[in-house]
This record gives sequence, structure tokens and C-alpha cells, in this order.
Amino acid sequence: MIFPLVFALEAQVWVPTGTESRRASALQFDAGAASFQKDYYGYVSPNFTYNHGSNFGYSFSLPINALAVDKDPLQLDSKAGKIREMDYNSKNDYARVLNYISYGTYNQQIPGKVTYSAYTGKMVDGYVGHGTIVNKYQSSSRFDSYNPGVMADLNTDYVGVQYFANSVVNFEVNAARVYIKPLAIGKSLFSLFDKSSDLVYLMNLRGNVLDESGRISVEEEAGSEESKNKKAEEAKKKEIRPINKDSRMELVDNDPWYNRLTIGYTRAWDRAAPVQMSYNTNGSPVTEKNLDNPKTTQVTRASVEGMDIEYRLLNLPFVELTPYLDFNKIKGLDGAQGTHYGTIFRLGTKDLNVILKPEFRQMTANYAPMYFDSFYEVERFQKFPISAPIRPKYDYLDNQSNAKVTGYYHTIYINFYHLGFEFAVEDYGLKGNKRVFAAAYIPLGSSFLMSFYYTKKGYESQGKAFELDNNTQAAAEISKSFGPIVLRLQNYRKYYLDSSEKSFVSIDEIRFLVSGGISF
Repeated sequence: MIFPLVFALEAQVWVPTGTESRRASALQFDAGAASFQKDYYGYVSPNFTYNHGSNFGYSFSLPINALAVDKDPLQLDSKAGKIREMDYNSKNDYARVLNYISYGTYNQQIPGKVTYSAYTGKMVDGYVGHGTIVNKYQSSSRFDSYNPGVMADLNTDYVGVQYFANSVVNFEVNAARVYIKPLAIGKSLFSLFDKSSDLVYLMNLRGNVLDESGRISVEEEAGSEESKNKKAEEAKKKEIRPINKDSRMELVDNDPWYNRLTIGYTRAWDRAAPVQMSYNTNGSPVTEKNLDNPKTTQVTRASVEGMDIEYRLLNLPFVELTPYLDFNKIKGLDGAQGTHYGTIFRLGTKDLNVILKPEFRQMTANYAPMYFDSFYEVERFQKFPISAPIRPKYDYLDNQSNAKVTGYYHTIYINFYHLGFEFAVEDYGLKGNKRVFAAAYIPLGSSFLMSFYYTKKGYESQGKAFELDNNTQAAAEISKSFGPIVLRLQNYRKYYLDSSEKSFVSIDEIRFLVSGGISF
């Protein structure tokens, strides 16, 4: 066991959900002070994380906010040491102890191999397919409700499946995508009747047969120092760092033409999407007992289905080009449909590259692209832009026309070794229909780290994109290590249901923490 210098994984407030967000194996603690709604709390969270090799790992913690200073208006039964009520007042909240349980890497497709993964835990980037139905899903976008999400998949040369759920506790929102590779299937069927093609096919599909059978070099068998150093260097390269979900760079060395065409079908649904709410006489929402959600009087099954197709035209060491087309529709809403025309373009190597993902959209006004997104934990009850009284997203769309709307959602990724940047913008030229997303992970030297993400939805003009209001959520952290101790300043902007305001409210929680522990 050694004392770690930096708990870098704690500071990654924006990394793709899954293997890349794993922490180093450690027994550690976070302790300090937090400010929320003008009150002050003592904060402590012991954490235990363990990785069984590079594929399987799990992490648990017990975050506790204990009241230290209660300012007006005073809380009910206010007293020093009282645990913040919203943190553990429903069955979902007790899942806060689970950071994640993870096996494999989601959406990793390797020709000639069967790959699979499963992840459950805190989710910051839940998605399926090209992300036109489920994209950047945030399971922890609320202070008063915690949902550990689920992502799992199975990939082969011929067929595959992806699964998503917003909560391992109640499975309210679910999505499944099934895809096939028709050219690869056709090639395999043809090879059954053309025996002369078997050897060529196997070589294209599997690469070096001797390597695949497990043969190793003489130096590796002897366990030479050079071989050991090489393995150590390879292990070092697997250090956790931000990567994006769109590029297929791992296929560069073995990517036959018949393996590049993919056709998929996706079905995503909210099994009990709110339609009508229950209100008090003053217009504020009635809150369910021991649950931080508004009480509903009518729910429905909100379902979105779609077809997608892509073909990887280029997959070279320095250039990658994959155009795609998605056609989706919301079932139950009159003519609600949308078409997404996109392209994934990468220029550069794995460690130094720029990835552009322009996506143009044609849709009806009662269709919502990325229906299940970063805001859906709130938006299923209250549409964006937020205004009182609350109105569910499904009910709002049900009262829109099916007039034609055009727009775009463009994304750019910049990866510079361990530095990562992402920026996305959405616009349809209509009032209240804009979106922005920005994120960065910036290690400076070996002991200083900055990380953040910011997203806003439903603002009127680009000049208001970075104005903080109820349509905004974000997180940021700055950390600096001093030997075995790390000082960390965090700011989380999330939502909670404020009955007095008759709506969900976006608010900041600021933490100053000291972290330490032992790694193994």
C-alpha cells in the first residue's frame, strides 16, 4: 500500500460513463464543509474502490451532509448535526452508497471478437446508438433524488444489442437498441458455399492466427527485463483519461469493408411519464410522501422508436469518416417524427485529435430530439424552459402542432493527450429551443487539476447561453495535492423541487474538501 499523491478520478466531473470513469483502487475519505441554500453543512464521505484487473471494478461511498449553521428561514426541527433531509428520505436515495459496479467497456466493437459490458452507478453520459434518442443522460441531475443508472451491451461481427435504464431501483426510463451488420452476415454466408474464401476470410477477420491462438515471443516466454518494461509501459497507457464515445479508432488495424455497414433499431420508453399533476390551492405541486417528486394524477407510456444506418467510409490512422442517418418518431403523438443527418469526422491520432460531429435535423414541432437527455430527470415533470406552474414534457409536446422545423446539433471534441475538451450547440431558430454544452478536463502538471461541464437548455438567444438561471446545470472542480493530502474546491449546480416556488429550482452547492487515504 502507498499514499496516493492525487485522487485524480474524483476530479473528473465530466468523463464518459463506464470504464474510463473508474477510480484507482483505494480506501479514502473526503471531509470538509458545504454551502447549500445559505445554510452550512459538515461533509464527510468514506470511499472504497477496488479493481479486479482492467475489466471489473466497483466503488462505494457514504456521503453525509450534517447541518452546522442554519440561517433564516430555519429548517423544521433544526439542530446541529442533523443529516440533510433530502439526501436520505426515499428508497432511491439510499443508492447513494453505490458509485458504480462496472465490467468491460461500453460500445467497444472489435472485429473478430465478442465484446460485452455492464455498468450500474452514477451516470453522466448515458446513451444508445448515435445519441439521437438517449444522449448525455444525467442520473444525478437533482440534489433531492439519486438514481444509479444502467448501461450494458453485447457486440459481435454480425449483431449486437445495447441497453440503458435510468435507475436500477425502479427502471422508469429504459432503452434498447439492436443492430445488425448485413454485409458481414452476407460475407459469412457466402463463405459457407465458397470454401476457397475461408482462409482469406479468417485472415481478414482474425488478423494473425498464431497470435490469436495464444503464441507469444521468446522474450515474453523468458520474462526478459525488456518485456517487463514493455508490459509496464502498456499498463501505464491504460491510465484513466477522458475519451469520447464517437470515434472507432480501435478498429484501425483490422476493419474490413464488410464490417462497416450497421443498421439499428431503437426503442426507448418512460413507462410512467407524467401527464397531469396534482396541485395545492395556491398552485404549488403536491409532493408525494417520503418522495421528492410531484404527485401525478395521470401518467402514460411515452415511447420513442427509431431506425438508424451508418457506414464507415474511412478508418485510417489519421482520418476517420462515418456518415449516419437516424429516423425517429414519438408514438402516440400526431405525426411526431424527426430525421437526423450526421457525420463523425476525426483528424489525428488517438492521443492528439480533433473530432467533428455535425448533425442536421428535420422534424415536426411536436417531436423532441434526444428526448431522454441531461435534463430528463426534471423534464419528465417540468418542461424547459422552466416556468411556474410545472408542466410535464409529454403534455407540452402533445399540445404542439406537427409543423415542420429544421435545425442542427453540432459537436466538437479536442483531445490533446490527457487534456480533453468538448463543445456542442443546438439551434432551430425558434424561441426557447437552443442548447449548449461545454466540458473540459485539464491536468496541469502532476498535482493540479481542473475539470468542469456546463449545459443549458431552452434559452432564447446565444447571448444568454452562459447566464446562470433555472435552465442551467453544471459542475466544476479544482484540486491541488500537497503530499498525501488533496485540497479540492467543488461547485455543483443541480435541481431540487421547491414547492414555495411552484417549480424545480436550479441552485449551487459549494464544497471545500480535504481528501486522503491509501491506495492498493
